[in-house]
Amino acid sequence: MTSIREFLPVFFSQRAARCLAVAGLVVLTLAATAQQARAEVDTEHMFGFTEGSDIGAPRQLEAEVEEVGRWGREGGTYSAFSTNMNLKYPLTDSFRVAGGVTVTRFDSFNVAGVDNINAFALDRLTAEFRWRPLDRETAPLGLTFVAAPFYGFVDDVSGAQASAFGATLIAIADRELIHEKLYGAVNLVWQFQRAQPYATQTIEDASLLGFSTSFSTRIADWLYLGAEARYLRAFDGMALNALAGQAVYVGPNFYLPFAKGMSLSGGWNIQAWGQSTGAAASVDLTNFESQMLKVRFAIDL
Repeated sequence: MTSIREFLPVFFSQRAARCLAVAGLVVLTLAATAQQARAEVDTEHMFGFTEGSDIGAPRQLEAEVEEVGRWGREGGTYSAFSTNMNLKYPLTDSFRVAGGVTVTRFDSFNVAGVDNINAFALDRLTAEFRWRPLDRETAPLGLTFVAAPFYGFVDDVSGAQASAFGATLIAIADRELIHEKLYGAVNLVWQFQRAQPYATQTIEDASLLGFSTSFSTRIADWLYLGAEARYLRAFDGMALNALAGQAVYVGPNFYLPFAKGMSLSGGWNIQAWGQSTGAAASVDLTNFESQMLKVRFAIDL
């Protein structure tokens, strides 16, 4: 871990640099659109944190860089900014494999239940398998099932060094509601994980059940805007054993398919309501963050 921290650039810990990078991508995007015809859409990236059913063309390798920020927890200041780097390869029209690595910058001070930390870490290695039994272009709706197991090196909230493993399972459905104009998607998500911090050797099991819905509409040939809502329930135990808290997130999303095989997309979620078990309903900053942001750049290789 130490050698990785020393080797990787310091900008992973600099929010300003991230903002400049994103701004640069937007400028390049808008410049590229000036002489581009309407690019083919890929609904996988269209809906912010909600995902679409598309998996890409067979044997077309895709690279993706995704920045996910989470901030705001009970009692103090907290943020975690993760950079996910993935390679995706559809083997057939209906099945895709992928692999990726995540690095995260953790910053926490005076947060209830989380030690103070200011550190960069190799977070996790992930594999992903997507099966699409229904193609939205030939069926009434698109339907895709996702299994994404991972092995982690830190606790995903505290950033403490740990041995961790788990998986995310997603059922995705989407549909073109108005031809080349309006798209909608729904997701059902189950996540489970086990973490064992090296400092305590205590096994910590957790799981999450989520439902989200989102829409996106074409504003211009190169720009789609929309909104999403997500309802998340956090549990102690890997099998949804005991409810720990719940939260509702809402926010806008954007999608810019500015050239063939290239896109910039993302979403911003704000916790609109939440409740930690045993507490009054307002927001849950014990099990969830106050806000979340995702920006993703994808390109066919």
